[in-house]
Amino acid sequence: MSTLHDRLADLAGDAPAGGPAPDLWDVGRRYHRRRRAGTVAALTVVLLAVSSVLGLGWVRSDPGIEPAAPGTAPALPERFWEPSPWLPGTDGEPTGPLAALVPAQRQGWWSSTEGVVGVSATTGEYRFLDLPEDSGRDHALSPDGTKVAYWATGQTRETPQTNGGQEKTVAAVAVWHAGTGEVTRHEVGTDHGLAPSDLLWGDSERLVLSWGQEMVGDDAPPSEQGGSSFRVGLRLWDLADEAGPVALDVGEGVQASNGRGQVLLTSSRRPVLDLESGERSRVEITRSMGIGVSALSPDGSAVAYPRGNSNPNRLFLAEGGKAPRLLLDERVWAAIGWADDDTVAFVSRDVDLDPIPAAIESLDIRTGARQVLIDTGSFQPRPGNLASDLLAVDPVAYDEPATPWDPRVASGLAVLVSAIALLALWGWRRRVRP
Repeated sequence: MSTLHDRLADLAGDAPAGGPAPDLWDVGRRYHRRRRAGTVAALTVVLLAVSSVLGLGWVRSDPGIEPAAPGTAPALPERFWEPSPWLPGTDGEPTGPLAALVPAQRQGWWSSTEGVVGVSATTGEYRFLDLPEDSGRDHALSPDGTKVAYWATGQTRETPQTNGGQEKTVAAVAVWHAGTGEVTRHEVGTDHGLAPSDLLWGDSERLVLSWGQEMVGDDAPPSEQGGSSFRVGLRLWDLADEAGPVALDVGEGVQASNGRGQVLLTSSRRPVLDLESGERSRVEITRSMGIGVSALSPDGSAVAYPRGNSNPNRLFLAEGGKAPRLLLDERVWAAIGWADDDTVAFVSRDVDLDPIPAAIESLDIRTGARQVLIDTGSFQPRPGNLASDLLAVDPVAYDEPATPWDPRVASGLAVLVSAIALLALWGWRRRVRP
């Protein structure tokens, strides 16, 4: 009988000969080195791809505009560009003098809002203005471009009114100083909120404005909602006067300013108001003059305005008690200011082309000499959104402003590139064998 020892010896004799491969250690080390090298290569590709996407987005958001040299004279740009909805904001920082205020959609990660872009008059840079407690209702740029007036939010004595389409309740008027970033604010007592009306600079230190009062709050019955009352008439706010706005005893609205202390009222009877003396003067203007598209001369004696039954219209000039005379018989959209006593600036648009090109041109009212000054693109100059004093200065060819990418696209591309690279790495590691 065989013993256990004998059976184990028989099994051992039948086992195949051999043992560990003599170079097994070296094979294992080479295998792990290949896996590490592949991992490092894949991660390097991911990092390079993500850096390229993010770097390109940064380059598009920062075109490298150099700060203005000390003493740089402000000027209007030779061209206005369409603002990117992803432009950065001022975030409380001063900008220096502005050439224009451009309304634009401001995009966020989840929604968009109405914003206003400030165009620098010294560098041409575009930035959204982060105005403290801005209600978004209206903005007005001073003639020299150093201040922005706006309607500000605030507290009401009773229930605020927000059902009329205004998400933010207006309770004050404020002025943002572009050179310092400081804000001067005047509170207006209100039960349910203000109904903003006029807002225009008479000169670079005095603001002409008016407002009404919302009649009810959100808790009023639906039948009582809507509407405002108690218009206060035009008021004048001298920023140096701590008392705030004072009444001008004028019931009409204001449609234009020469930036030198005189404004053009909406009335056709004695429409020119001198803010210093309170006197009104007569200019023969037909009733067909459009509001917000007329320009008052530097001395307040003449008004340039488009007139006609179409838009664009013909350009006319009214002087004192004289009958209006024709200046141009073509494609005038609006008169927006005067470069000097004899040169009016106007917006021309060619409606026969698509998209409709627009430009700011100048016209010498004595000689008829005409010159294109600025390509405005989609920007529509009007009283309050252009530094009108700068019409007397030659425009400057500033660099194109930043056009940042949608960060959601850049982030999506970075994630996609990373995912593809990591999937490729995972597949490669599965295929690699010792």
